[in-house]
Amino acid sequence: METSMSTQHPEILLVPENMERVACNGGGGALGHPKVYYTFHGQDDVVCGYCDRLFTKQPQDGAKPYKTA
Repeated sequence: METSMSTQHPEILLVPENMERVACNGGGGALGHPKVYYTFHGQDDVVCGYCDRLFTKQPQDGAKPYKTA
């Protein structure tokens, strides 16, 4: 018998390149998680420790980002 596993990938959110702090509450209202804040600390990406959402900086020079939502 063959089983099919569905892998749900985390959500990728693009943020302006000059943004240094993001907040995440998991979305979904009461089904989310406590609101937490993350700082990029010179990195281009941060990941929420609760829901694995990926926040990535989007270039502002009109170039396409290397990751898409």
